[in-house]
Amino acid sequence: MKKFFVTIIIVIISFYFFIEFIGDRLIKNVLQENISSSLNRDITIEKLNINYLNGKAKAKGISLLNKKFDGYLIRIEFIDVNLDAFSIFSNDIIINDVLLENIKVNYYFNFAEKIISDNVRSLKQDMENKNTYSDSNKFFNIKNLDVKNISLTALSPNLNIEKSITLSDMNFSNVGNTDQSKDYKDILKDIFNDTMYTVKEKIFSENFLEKLENFDPNDIENKVKDKLKNKLKKLIN
Repeated sequence: MKKFFVTIIIVIISFYFFIEFIGDRLIKNVLQENISSSLNRDITIEKLNINYLNGKAKAKGISLLNKKFDGYLIRIEFIDVNLDAFSIFSNDIIINDVLLENIKVNYYFNFAEKIISDNVRSLKQDMENKNTYSDSNKFFNIKNLDVKNISLTALSPNLNIEKSITLSDMNFSNVGNTDQSKDYKDILKDIFNDTMYTVKEKIFSENFLEKLENFDPNDIENKVKDKLKNKLKKLIN
């Protein structure tokens, strides 16, 4: 009987260590694959730790990489999650609280042939055109989501522009992919729209982006030529 109890204890301890150390890696890989396919962008998670007994989870260094630009669109340094531990192994994951802290958003844009391309509108278009999908059959609902310490940087390597501002903290409730929750993709679209508005109104003054889109180098060239012609006429006269 003693050997039986010892065997049971060893099995329980072994199972616990398997879940703690192997389970975290498996779940991290599943999360990376499913979020990447859902957003049509690669996502990386540096570290994930889940306490399966109390439903606490912590993640560090989460990056949503750009598709046509270098670097990342969003970098989240820290995520703290409080969820229903028993729901982890079901199809409906109930998440009580999520804290996203120290977020860096990089708005990359290029200007070529009178066209502005950026990393925000391209992702939004992918989501609107339903070019994104998820292999997961899991449903989730986040009851409360807090986003704190957000910075936004507008970058254009070919125009040699880099400007940064700090954004206000955000709070969302009842977010997920269930019938009872607000669609997380719709929330993302709203955030993208707000990002574009912030870039135009707070980072670039005097409708910089609109002027850039309407910029015609031929007009500038013609104006320069006209000025040179006028100067030559004055010199001749």
